[in-house]
Amino acid sequence: MLSRCSLFRVLACLLALGLAAMPAHAFLGSFEEEDGYRIPLTGQIPTAMLGTDAQFYLMNNAGNGYTGVVPLGAYPITMGDGDGGWHGPDVTRYNAGGYGTTNGGPGGSAMDIADNTGMWQALAGGRLNEDQDAPYYYGGQLFRDQIVAYHFLYPRTGSQVLSVMAADENLSYSYTLDSRDLGGLNPASTGAALVQMSFWARPTDWDNEDTGNIMGLSLYDSMNQSIFEVGYTGDNRLQYRLAGGGSWITTAHELGSNGWSQIVVSVDTAANTASLAVRAYSDTLSALASTTSSVLNQAAMGVDADSLHALKWDVRGGALDNGAVSYVHFFDDFSFAVSPGSPVPEPGSMLLLGVALGLGTWSRRRV
Repeated sequence: MLSRCSLFRVLACLLALGLAAMPAHAFLGSFEEEDGYRIPLTGQIPTAMLGTDAQFYLMNNAGNGYTGVVPLGAYPITMGDGDGGWHGPDVTRYNAGGYGTTNGGPGGSAMDIADNTGMWQALAGGRLNEDQDAPYYYGGQLFRDQIVAYHFLYPRTGSQVLSVMAADENLSYSYTLDSRDLGGLNPASTGAALVQMSFWARPTDWDNEDTGNIMGLSLYDSMNQSIFEVGYTGDNRLQYRLAGGGSWITTAHELGSNGWSQIVVSVDTAANTASLAVRAYSDTLSALASTTSSVLNQAAMGVDADSLHALKWDVRGGALDNGAVSYVHFFDDFSFAVSPGSPVPEPGSMLLLGVALGLGTWSRRRV
């Protein structure tokens, strides 16, 4: 029988878990307006002219030479953007993923924020590289360093995708996972869970001559450990890398550049294992594979993983191998599913599992 003191401790834990499961408001999703991602075709983002915010200079005028500190197409009015103004601003410069209605979102609209104060962070290269020549931007349409929402002619769903370009040098961006990503579950509660992440990727052929790693997407836990990494080579071969660094493992699976390929990563933070599967688009057959292929099944990650915390994109830019040209990478339709992991039963966990039944019995028998 539970003592009254023990019961109160359990109730406090359950209350904390319940509060932790309350949804906050940020999202990856499909990078649509309702997911919280703005492109200029849907209107401008008014500048707040924040002291630490370099993005939306009112002096931005091609006539006087001040074309801003971001690529022309990333400025909200898309001044000089030859493709019709389909790039949004860099995701670190506004509340990307922080508004919209999808998956319990708060609604609202895109807002100017101080750089790097939202869910997205520019860690190296990318927008930080563009800022180096502020307030001038000397690049052309194909020479950008950024991550933006993009109005793509061939999205997997909807009309927008995530566009990642590291034209001049390597970039590294992180995204902090939110309860809205996990269907209302606080990421902090995934310390003993099976988390499945599915997304769709469409690499380019511009970098085919480079057979080394071009793009890596890492899953980070709350202790800032990279627990698993998936990516691909310049010639679009699927790769993965277990925790602790080391060499990329290149697989035989080729992701076609003319269509969307699905990548599914599963991490069990209780058993400390990772699985990887792919459903690749074939450029040769002009078709998506009818079935999903298992690449890795419950492999030991090599670290004692904590709760899932963030994703990090690392993309090579600048001069690539064998004359290859760095170009854009597209992503769409991120989704997550969380289920119980495979923990070794412990007294504390068994107590929590039985408390729902025990509470009723205790309430009837208490003195």
